[in-house]
Amino acid sequence: MKLKRLLSYVWPVPVERLTGAFGTLEARYEEGRLVLNSAQGNQSFGSLHRVWKAVFTGLGVKGSPPEHVLLLGLGAGSVPSILRGEWGLSCPITAVEIDPAMISVAERHFGLRKWSALTVIEGDAIMQAHALKQRYDLVAVDLFDDLDLARGADTLGFAHALRDRCSGTLCFNTVDYDAQSGARCDKVLANLKRVFGSVDELRLEGVNRVFIAR
Repeated sequence: MKLKRLLSYVWPVPVERLTGAFGTLEARYEEGRLVLNSAQGNQSFGSLHRVWKAVFTGLGVKGSPPEHVLLLGLGAGSVPSILRGEWGLSCPITAVEIDPAMISVAERHFGLRKWSALTVIEGDAIMQAHALKQRYDLVAVDLFDDLDLARGADTLGFAHALRDRCSGTLCFNTVDYDAQSGARCDKVLANLKRVFGSVDELRLEGVNRVFIAR
């Protein structure tokens, strides 16, 4: 394992490749860190991990922890890793992930099961946003089909469901890498502005647009 990490500073070292619900997933070491990638982008513990850590740092989450967290789109577990492993927060986390392969690789390689008070629901996050009854003071949305927003993530109905689930702050991650993806990001922003009192935007890692709604 140490040798793989050292070699990964020279070139990426594959650990496992598998087929997920939306294409190929690969766990591999990059620059000494185990990450999970899809065909075109990072799914956890690489640039996406940096995005979420920057967002939560900017919101002061470590110093003023939420009471309950809803995560729509678990990936391999970057958000629980930040909140639990790096910051030691104990707030209950409910995470929804549609891809069983993603959950499986998160358990095998990224220690998902070690986090306490983490409830993982295997299912469609957009449907669960409508079905869940509890409200959460921090809601994080990270729903992608490879590099593109998941189908339905840019609808007004989903924005209303998020408003119903959120009693505090919503963080909605999007990726703007071309005209079409940018238009979908703009649609998400417009929908959030219709149902939330205020919406701010953070631009991170070159292509990530994260909308902060309250």
